[in-house]
Amino acid sequence: RDVERSRGLGDVYKRQVSYELDGRKASKLSIPAYRCLGSGHVTVIITVDPSGKVLNAKVQDGVSSDDKCLRDFAVRAARLSRFSASPSAPARQIGNIVYLFIAQ
Repeated sequence: RDVERSRGLGDVYKRQVSYELDGRKASKLSIPAYRCLGSGHVTVIITVDPSGKVLNAKVQDGVSSDDKCLRDFAVRAARLSRFSASPSAPARQIGNIVYLFIAQ
């Protein structure tokens, strides 16, 4: 699932977001305000409760950019994301959100 947005004047960056969370749809997939100089991918591992709230978010090392600015914005956005409720889901379902930051 992909979401792509670009903003107008004053923001010359494009962001792309995709996620994996079995059996769930994103009801709110936050796109980070991109105020960093770098570009790259950041994969954030998320833990989601049955109501769809993100309980925990942390960067997956080894596959993510080392840029602290990108990582901080990605984690912040992931924590604000929400997913569809699933009464049959485990109390703590694990998934991920991948943010692609591209400087224009």
